[in-house]
Amino acid sequence: MEDKNPFYLHQNLSDLDSKIQEKAMKVDMDICRRIDITARLCDVAQQRNCEDMIHMFQVGQSSAKDGDELSASEGEGGGAKDEESCSTSANQINEQMQRMLNQLRECEFDDDCDSLAWEETEETLLLWEDFPGYPLGVETQGEQQEESIEEVIKDTECLFKTREKEYQETIDQIEVDLATAKSDMNRHLHEYMEMCSMKRGLDVQMETCRRLITQSGDRRRRRRRRRTRLSTPSPRTAFLTATPTPPSPP
Repeated sequence: MEDKNPFYLHQNLSDLDSKIQEKAMKVDMDICRRIDITARLCDVAQQRNCEDMIHMFQVGQSSAKDGDELSASEGEGGGAKDEESCSTSANQINEQMQRMLNQLRECEFDDDCDSLAWEETEETLLLWEDFPGYPLGVETQGEQQEESIEEVIKDTECLFKTREKEYQETIDQIEVDLATAKSDMNRHLHEYMEMCSMKRGLDVQMETCRRLITQSGDRRRRRRRRRTRLSTPSPRTAFLTATPTPPSPP
């Protein structure tokens, strides 16, 4: 009887809606977390570009001022130092990006969540064009660092695609459950309306039977009263019956 109660069904539907809203909030929080990590990666890329520009500007000024004074040996030593500093800064940025990727992997996203589908567009998701590469003094080192950055980018994209697929599957399952709950609610409501109509019909029949019983009882009482009146003589009839008749004259 509880399943066929419309109030109980409405309460179940409201609980399901509240759960869906909670899961949607969790998914939105996960998306905000991903956007935060993406913003950090973009900041790292911009920082790297700024450092490269500043370094190139400083190297150009120093080479213009001290080009005539420096010897060939000192020039080679300065070039080695510049290459070491560039490789050190590039390694630091690469390590920082790797730490961010590990942090993203360690984040436990709630797979059983509901939210809107996450669309990967150029304005909303990762801006990987901000990573132009690392122009080092040695071409081999630059290629190795570009390959490592590409691997990090590919791993991040694969992780995001996997999360998006899981979210979409969860959303589809929740939509199926919601449609099933609505169909069940409509079916139970239809059954409840049928039971109400049957109850009204039974109430009408019971009221009709009650009236018939009452009327038959009244008729029986009237018949009994009539019988008692007919069987019981009136006082005048009893007096006439009890008074003897005078004898007739001879």
